[in-house]
Amino acid sequence: MLSCEHVSELRVRAAGGHMLQRCAKILPAARNVRSITTTCVRRNSGNMSTTSPSFLGTAWESQKLAKCLRAFDPQQMEAGLVRGAAVMWADNQALKLQRRAHIMWENDGPQTVFIVKKTGSAKTTAKLKEIATWLQKKGIRVLVEKPVHRTEFPEYDAFDAEDDDVDFCISLGGDGTVLHLTSLFVEDTPLPPVISFSMGTLGFLTPFDAGDFKPCLGRVLAANQDPVFCTLRTRKRCEVYWEGQLQRVHHVLNECLIDRGASPNMVTLEAYVDGHHITTVQADGLIIATPSGSTAYSLSAGGPMVAPSVPGTLLTPIAPHSLSFRPLVVPESSEIEIHLPPSARSHARASFDGRHTLRMLRDSSIRCTTSLCALPMINMGYLDRDWYEGIVQKLKWNVPIRETDAADIAAFTSRSLLRNKGVDIQNLSPVGKIADSISEPAQGDVIGPIGKNTVSDDRSHPPQKTDGIKQKVPDKVTAGTAQSKL
Repeated sequence: MLSCEHVSELRVRAAGGHMLQRCAKILPAARNVRSITTTCVRRNSGNMSTTSPSFLGTAWESQKLAKCLRAFDPQQMEAGLVRGAAVMWADNQALKLQRRAHIMWENDGPQTVFIVKKTGSAKTTAKLKEIATWLQKKGIRVLVEKPVHRTEFPEYDAFDAEDDDVDFCISLGGDGTVLHLTSLFVEDTPLPPVISFSMGTLGFLTPFDAGDFKPCLGRVLAANQDPVFCTLRTRKRCEVYWEGQLQRVHHVLNECLIDRGASPNMVTLEAYVDGHHITTVQADGLIIATPSGSTAYSLSAGGPMVAPSVPGTLLTPIAPHSLSFRPLVVPESSEIEIHLPPSARSHARASFDGRHTLRMLRDSSIRCTTSLCALPMINMGYLDRDWYEGIVQKLKWNVPIRETDAADIAAFTSRSLLRNKGVDIQNLSPVGKIADSISEPAQGDVIGPIGKNTVSDDRSHPPQKTDGIKQKVPDKVTAGTAQSKL
């Protein structure tokens, strides 16, 4: 065994993927390694040839290998997963990739609740007052945002992210309200659980009905006795660099968006994953989305829907120049860096969950990693049931049109048919009863559910009267005639 207690610089020459395994085997005590120089060789027609740069020889890989060796501990090797070998994890062990859980209060229960409401809505304002009054009767302190405290509810304390210790949060609104609530916690520290009530236009993050807040909140308050369902939703830490200097940091729940902004030209972006250049993007923009953001802007741009418990990150191009550039899903623990090269034709624009918009200058970059602390979202159902119900009920995902719109389409078809026949439909019965006022169809008429055409070949059949209305039926109704009368 090679003694290397005092090794400070390591030069490695190995063949292909055996480099890390050999280092781990012969250097178990190399905790003082500060730098590593790697030369990866391959066999080419029986001869050894040096490749530079190589997959294992980049500066990024060298830094990761040095960090791995400094933290190497044979006692942490895990056996039983690979036959004949032990495993040392390459992913950051601080990231907890499990997402579906139950939560139980550690103490006697929550004492402080932070309520965030949708702005400019009288409905959410009234509901906040109702919920806050109910909570105060149970001896719970209520916090609201500072603007809400100043203008609407001075009787409640103002929220301060640095000073207040919040036990859980309540969101009154849509998905945008949840994103706003998340942005108020700027540090990557453990976040309080969030229960969101749907009072907005669209809510994949709001499964609870505000009209049933009493049993819902009562269930949450009693979580010290009976745990509640919870999903830890991934957040992304987005670091903005310019000329190698860190400018600002944002944590997002949905996505980081980089687009061309006001420029009419496509934006050119270099995309790196774990230090490896994967592609140069030429498109209107690029979306780096979490699973929670997969049903937002990424979905509109053609990205896949990903369940919130899946540990992954989406790279979705917006109108790419190359049709072969399809949306990509990478591991959650991967480090993603998007660089705007100095040779780019124009600047770019970046936004984080639809806010904090900034201009990306040439030679700037955004580095996205997974935040250590996820957002705990309290669920109504077990595991991912809330998410599946959301995409079915709100997106009508995979629901046949005949089950949802057949009655409406049939009624509209019947009304159009009567209009084509010259019938005054203003004084007819409601839409659902129009079918009762339709005479025997002539040849070419379409009545009833979609796909069921009623065709009469008996042209001698006289038109019938219904409800005292004389209907003038043409001898022959053609498609062109119907379209001209619409």
